[in-house]
Amino acid sequence: MEMQEMEAMLLEMKKELDQLRDVNEIQKLMARYEVVHTPLTMWRSPIDCFALTMPDVSVEVSDWGVWRGAEAVQYLFGTVMKEYPIGTIFIHTLATPCIVVAGDGKTAKGIWQSPGYETQVDSEHVPHGYWCWGSISADFIKENGVWKIWHYKWWRTFRCSYYKCWTEDWANIMTGAPKVHNFETEPCTFFHPYDTKTAREPFPCDPKPYETYEGTMQDWTMAEFKELFPGMTATSAFEFAHGYAPGKPTKENNPSAFL
Repeated sequence: MEMQEMEAMLLEMKKELDQLRDVNEIQKLMARYEVVHTPLTMWRSPIDCFALTMPDVSVEVSDWGVWRGAEAVQYLFGTVMKEYPIGTIFIHTLATPCIVVAGDGKTAKGIWQSPGYETQVDSEHVPHGYWCWGSISADFIKENGVWKIWHYKWWRTFRCSYYKCWTEDWANIMTGAPKVHNFETEPCTFFHPYDTKTAREPFPCDPKPYETYEGTMQDWTMAEFKELFPGMTATSAFEFAHGYAPGKPTKENNPSAFL
């Protein structure tokens, strides 16, 4: 093997090792996100995990809309998602990770399936247990050389009573944020939890190899399959299944909203 070939091989190996290191760091970042995703430490999520120096840093959870910008993200985790701590629990695991680091090493994309269980207390301080499954999609970017979450979306699959199957309890799916607020958010990009009346879309899609970040997270999480659902809006399937008029506000029933 000649010197030039050896040098090229070493450079390629270094690039692969760098990407493996990046993937491992992103896994640890997401683990940290889940560690602080508790009532007492929820406020730490933006500080520990998100790229707050990016003007378009964003979070979207279920049908709560898109919270864009550092102020919005911090308000979401520090105020809107601040739950009564006694008797409340949020436990979510991270499964089936698929992480792709950009060829230029500056950004990354990832998805996870996230089964979990939750307990929320209502306005009477009565605790209620739920099975809560969904998917996570996220864009990542290096902030001062450290990987942080750039764009985050929680795709709810189902949230049902601990005592009922999701096929029986789907109509009681939780909607609305855990606190009543007047903060201006961007419209929800997609919300279609499980029901027995409509077909499931294959969202979020797995990220494909790429060189430099272009477009939006919605572009790659829906990818080529979006064409299979012509006329679909962000909430049309949900509205159909639950008997809501297209584009009209839905009944919000988050048990913590008026606590």
